[in-house]
Amino acid sequence: MLPGIDRITIKLHNIFDMKSDPIYIFRKTWGTYQKVISNNLMFHREITSAVKKLLKSNPGPLNVLDLGCGDAAHISKILDPGQIAEYCGCDLSPYALDVARNNLDALGIRVNMLCRDMVAVLKEAPENHFDVVYSGYALHHLTTEEKQTFFTECRRTLRENGCVILVDVMLEEQQSRPAYLDSYNEMVATRWEALTPHERDQVQEHIRNCDFPETPTVIQTLASNAGLTTSRRLEKYTWHEAWCYLA
Repeated sequence: MLPGIDRITIKLHNIFDMKSDPIYIFRKTWGTYQKVISNNLMFHREITSAVKKLLKSNPGPLNVLDLGCGDAAHISKILDPGQIAEYCGCDLSPYALDVARNNLDALGIRVNMLCRDMVAVLKEAPENHFDVVYSGYALHHLTTEEKQTFFTECRRTLRENGCVILVDVMLEEQQSRPAYLDSYNEMVATRWEALTPHERDQVQEHIRNCDFPETPTVIQTLASNAGLTTSRRLEKYTWHEAWCYLA
């Protein structure tokens, strides 16, 4: 055996183990997403401002269900602490939820964090309990059938005069998914200069594999089928939109 080969093998194993470690993966991908947010590449500032303006008229206190909450940093930008009576957030990443708990500590509110699929959480949510169901950039990962279940269960768990606030990517009317994928990925390749080439490649791969957006009209139809018959667009920047659907 060549001298030093064991040390090289061990080092390689350690590198591969680290790259498959879920905490390493979370930190790496979350770091990329934070760069997207801080550079406003998905128009978080404008959309957050529009949602905050909508909710400013409701002093609360509100019961809030946050589906696909990530690190929950957005909640403090949308709602004041005094507006929240109860907060329930769910996400598939336990590491994101750990960060979320720390971010929510300062609000001094009752918090329930669930590491579960958001449709499963909705199905088990109590009836007529929440004032706001919020979902940011999560619904487009679901099939059309799952999206219908999402709205049906949202309607069931909402109180009278409650609302679903949806922030997500949506197709332009008459736009196909392949056309959307090509256009969005071209934007990432040419305009997202704040990311490294490797980060842009990761984002583009995620979009092609995981993005299944609908047009606003299809989403409105799904919401209406569930009994959410009143809807209003709050903001739109390219494919990034914010909507409110009322119970």
